[in-house]
Amino acid sequence: MKDNKLHHLELEVMKKVWKLEQDTVNNVLDNINRKLAYTTIATTMRNLARKGFLSYTVLERTFLYQLLVKESEITHSMLSDLLERLFDNSAEKLVNTLLEIRQANPEEHNRLQQLIKDSQPRGNNDE
Repeated sequence: MKDNKLHHLELEVMKKVWKLEQDTVNNVLDNINRKLAYTTIATTMRNLARKGFLSYTVLERTFLYQLLVKESEITHSMLSDLLERLFDNSAEKLVNTLLEIRQANPEEHNRLQQLIKDSQPRGNNDE
């Protein structure tokens, strides 16, 4: 698999499969939050298998799809691409834009501050 980018529907399907680590077309179709044809989901899952995100086995007449890629791999890959293309690799620009479009509640704001504090690089002079 060369490209870890997923289109909107592919990502939506993968999120359903990530929950159970394996899934069928019917189960994904039943649990997706919009009305789509069976063939749309089947084609999407077949394409995900072709791209190397999923594998499948056939049980009687049912395709059982299994994960080949962890959610964190896709999340990191897609976010890195977004960071590079839209924010010139600047985490500061990304966070600033995020906070401009979505106001964090006080609890979330405190957790974000703690995450930043915990991730600060340590220099040689903290002895």
